[in-house]
Amino acid sequence: MLIEGRMVKNLSSKLPKWYQLAQMLRTDIVSGRMKAGERIDAEIRLAEQYGISVVPVRQALRALEQEGLVVRHRGSGTYVSDTPRSSKQAITSLETLYSREFTKPAAILERGTVAMPEQFRAAFVGIDTLAFVRRLAYRGGKPWSYGVLYFAPIYAGKLTDRLLERFPTYRLLQELYGVELIRSHFEARAVAAGSEIAGFLDIDPFSPALSLSCVTYDRNDVAVGAFIVTFPGDPFTFSFETSHELL
Repeated sequence: MLIEGRMVKNLSSKLPKWYQLAQMLRTDIVSGRMKAGERIDAEIRLAEQYGISVVPVRQALRALEQEGLVVRHRGSGTYVSDTPRSSKQAITSLETLYSREFTKPAAILERGTVAMPEQFRAAFVGIDTLAFVRRLAYRGGKPWSYGVLYFAPIYAGKLTDRLLERFPTYRLLQELYGVELIRSHFEARAVAAGSEIAGFLDIDPFSPALSLSCVTYDRNDVAVGAFIVTFPGDPFTFSFETSHELL
């Protein structure tokens, strides 16, 4: 197995162990290094290899199962799915979505400090201002999202343009500041892309776009970040809550 020989030193102390293991296995599966039908090492074996308990191993395998990348057979083991979804088709966890490095550096359009946006006032208690970054991100060489990212000013120092060009904000909050993300509240709705956003996203003005807003909370249920991001998309509106932990 390709995971054989990976050393414990590859597991960072700044990110959950289950998350790191899931990322390693996911990369091997999506890249094709682990073939359809291949059996993944037993939970106990994986735990021994990485010097962790069985609990985070089970969490990692459960995350991959939810994405359709592996199938688990009671009494037999865990196998790579016969028809694993591609990285574009996979139903990914929030951690996966916001941990990926951008293949093409994002464009930082503007950054600074603003008075608390009214829609986030109830979430950021006791804070009058937020640091913000306007960013245009790319996927597959094409404009993927245009957004305004918000975070408490105390986090502005280490979130440099160079890092924000390459990594999603929440990954940086985790790795640079050790923030433990617990939950996020999302609201998504269909909007007509204004001329400015349409220009950035290379779509027709007033064509359908998806506006996604989010507030993310840490272990103490304190808001640490928020964003309003626009994607090209079909019209629909929904809201949902998601956990950053697998129980």
